[in-house]
Amino acid sequence: MVYAGTLELVGYREWTESLGPDREWYIQLVQARLYQVVQSFVKDFNGMALPLRYDIQLLYLPSDIDIKDFVYQLKQCLKPYSPTPTRVTLCCGNPVEVLRRCKELQYNEDYYEEVCRDESELVVAHADLNYFTLRTRDQGAYRSFIVVLNLVSTIASELSDKAVVQYLGGDNLVAITSEEYLEDVLSSLTSKDSIKVGVGISKYPRRAFEAAAEALGILRSEGRVRQYHIIRA
Repeated sequence: MVYAGTLELVGYREWTESLGPDREWYIQLVQARLYQVVQSFVKDFNGMALPLRYDIQLLYLPSDIDIKDFVYQLKQCLKPYSPTPTRVTLCCGNPVEVLRRCKELQYNEDYYEEVCRDESELVVAHADLNYFTLRTRDQGAYRSFIVVLNLVSTIASELSDKAVVQYLGGDNLVAITSEEYLEDVLSSLTSKDSIKVGVGISKYPRRAFEAAAEALGILRSEGRVRQYHIIRA
């Protein structure tokens, strides 16, 4: 499998409250910049970051990297940008179970499993809605946005024990899982109207996301005659 875990801004609430009432514009700037810095750093390790709730980001990394060195370099990279101390937690294994296990293992300091021997691969199911541009023109930006939010909420609830679900922007969402739960993830996603799913499978998270995007491109080129396509990279 891969390393999965979190990057947390420690003392985030206290920091936001220290800024005074005219703060939200600044908080949004800081959050966007931090996510940019983290994603740019993680992709050089063939990993991926997801914003989750911004004060806590998700990290996915290959099992064959020097995880101790990665954590050190990441924290050094963030020092000029993060308004608070940071805490990194990384464990090896199934994406959902790992997040649960990591939470149980520690709370107050960095934690990472130095050796990841699980050889199974990461599954990335990237879904988008068909004809969403037309729907946006018909319903408007906000109502079409609500459609996507409702879809993300529904799928996240259905797959809460089997996949990590994240909104990616536009009409895109992703479900990150293991091959053990791939059929369940596809069943949930394809049961929804007007949706197609590109699936990428790889031991390298960045490559799994790339393969999922390639699979979506194939579905579009075929004229949306199938609901999903899988590429193993």
